[in-house]
Amino acid sequence: MFTGILLGPVFHIVDPGSFGQFGSLFSNLVLIFILFESGTDLKISEVRDSFRDSAGITTFGFLSTWIVTFILCLFIFDLSILSSLFIGATLGGTSSAVVVGLVKKIDVLPKTTTTLIIESAQSDVFTLAVPLGILGLMLTGEMDAGTVASQFVASLVLALFIGIFGAFLWSFILNKFPALKSTKFATPAFLFILYGLAEYLRYSGPLTALSFGVAIGNLKYFEPRLLEHIIPDQAIVLPKREKEFFSQIVFLLRTFFFVFIGISVQIERLDWLAWGAVITLILFAVRLVVVKFVFSRGTPLLDKAVLSAMIPKGLGSAVIATLPIRNDHPDGLIIQSICFSVILFSTIYCAGLFFLLKTDISVPFYSLIYGGDHLAELKHAEVDQSS
Repeated sequence: MFTGILLGPVFHIVDPGSFGQFGSLFSNLVLIFILFESGTDLKISEVRDSFRDSAGITTFGFLSTWIVTFILCLFIFDLSILSSLFIGATLGGTSSAVVVGLVKKIDVLPKTTTTLIIESAQSDVFTLAVPLGILGLMLTGEMDAGTVASQFVASLVLALFIGIFGAFLWSFILNKFPALKSTKFATPAFLFILYGLAEYLRYSGPLTALSFGVAIGNLKYFEPRLLEHIIPDQAIVLPKREKEFFSQIVFLLRTFFFVFIGISVQIERLDWLAWGAVITLILFAVRLVVVKFVFSRGTPLLDKAVLSAMIPKGLGSAVIATLPIRNDHPDGLIIQSICFSVILFSTIYCAGLFFLLKTDISVPFYSLIYGGDHLAELKHAEVDQSS
């Protein structure tokens, strides 16, 4: 990311505009592979167990970020109500590229990992539907709340349906044409078709990619008995070599993804950059409260700490943040600069906090907020009783 900042905003060696349409195409490509790969590793039992927590943290996380950012922008920058609402909604989600990359490298419960992965996919729906609705009001003075709400629900439900139905269809195709199993690009190609279909119909492409991955890894749990005769061997087991191929592609794409984010960061004034750092710090503090409210006392302390740190903002927010200035809105420049600043510092803070958690340096701080590790205390009590 810092490499990208040096190449772009600092030395102006590369201009993000020179990438043209490839910029948004590249960010979509990264999301598709990351969410699909993580989806294939998720167990349906983990998804079911984490449904309540993921729905809670996604909803309250988005709303708290939206409201707090709205208030801060309103008073710090003296922006209009709509511009402040737009910034808050744009920054309400989390970045799948950062979250998935980090959460798999620390020893938390599978339920916690699943919750964070699902939150990053679900929040994409919020950060698309809500800001675009507000942008319509900013540009035309008109917004149909009913249409926005119906599109939001449809984007969630139908994206899931496309992903799960696509998994059954792909299973059927593989059974009819076994030669496809020997090609490493067959499954990604079909995944691109599903993603493109969902995006074309204005549903959530990232959620479709995730649900397709989850369904492929857990087809036997979704199988209606009616399909037993149509798809005799419905299970799709990705070979080890293909999984390794996916992980290498994800590593390569994620690396260039962060370089591209760094290149895309455009902040016109240092005071806007500094305020972005302050706003980001406040958002991390608010996340501490949200995690304490949503998750039970029985959740391990390390898991709560990781949940509190995982609110990085990604390239999706950066793309949305550029829309007002593209449409010649008077607040477009400051909106873009604030959003880019928060994206930058949220990634830096998240990486720093993750390192402190990985090395156990910051665990005592989180114990002051969340109390002791009740799960560890229970295990110690059981050991004492047995001894």
